[in-house]
Amino acid sequence: MRSNTSTLYKISLLIVFILVGLLTKVYSGILHEFISNYLGGTIYVIFFIVLASLLFPRTRPVKISIIVVIITSMLEFSQLIHSPSLELWRESFAFRALFGSTFNPFDFIWYFVGALFGLFLVLFVNKTSK
Repeated sequence: MRSNTSTLYKISLLIVFILVGLLTKVYSGILHEFISNYLGGTIYVIFFIVLASLLFPRTRPVKISIIVVIITSMLEFSQLIHSPSLELWRESFAFRALFGSTFNPFDFIWYFVGALFGLFLVLFVNKTSK
């Protein structure tokens, strides 16, 4: 029964994080730059940790969190590359929302915050689903 409950919780969380993540990209109120840039990055990392824990349930959540932060950091560094083909892709909202467009070293702080939150969230779901 644990597996089914855990799966349902994680799918529900993924839906919530997709909606919240999209909202961070279109929000234009108070603190919109912080919410769009930093909170959006945090949500992004949490989403992929939950997704990976769903796809690879036997992998330790700590390992998943580390891998997601490494991949996200690589994507952040890729924003330093400004080839014409990448710039063309970056004009699309979907590409910018998923992969970003501008390198910002402060993003790493929020990736780590997201990794910690995502790790604890997955551990909590796994524990409460037993």
